[in-house]
Amino acid sequence: MNSLNENKYLIKENIENYKDKLLSSYWTEINLIGYKIELLEKRKVEYLKELESKIIDIGNKISEVNEGDLRNCFNCEAKQTKQWDKYLKEQFLCHVCGVYIRNIGKLRPKEMLLKTKKIALQDRNCSICTVSDTSQWHRYSKPGHYLCAACYNKLQRIKKLIKNTKEDG
Repeated sequence: MNSLNENKYLIKENIENYKDKLLSSYWTEINLIGYKIELLEKRKVEYLKELESKIIDIGNKISEVNEGDLRNCFNCEAKQTKQWDKYLKEQFLCHVCGVYIRNIGKLRPKEMLLKTKKIALQDRNCSICTVSDTSQWHRYSKPGHYLCAACYNKLQRIKKLIKNTKEDG
């Protein structure tokens, strides 16, 4: 019976050691950030809103990379947003749903969800050439259809050419 208690104690001690090692890396990083903030305060550097929003954007990008496609809005199932709000344990709300629940105190109704649902960028295809990767997307005349930058520019040149020929003739 004594060896059983010793084993439990050793297991408990190993768990605590593991937790300490895991947390020490986080604390090291937190201490480093705190030190940097101290240095900036000594230099009397002002924190700008721009800088703060850039930090938030970078944080969102890092969390997207770390979590992949795991993050969806609990309410409207949006996959992309400028900022995520925690809702329940391991559940998130997009920025729009988060603001709504803070202001109104309940989840957004289903009627309002359709207004903000967006197609994920990786699911978009050009309606003319069917390319899925472009530097910029443009809306097409049909709802829910998009044009890649090349096709959009080509259409604009054609429209301009037609307009110029009508003016000349």
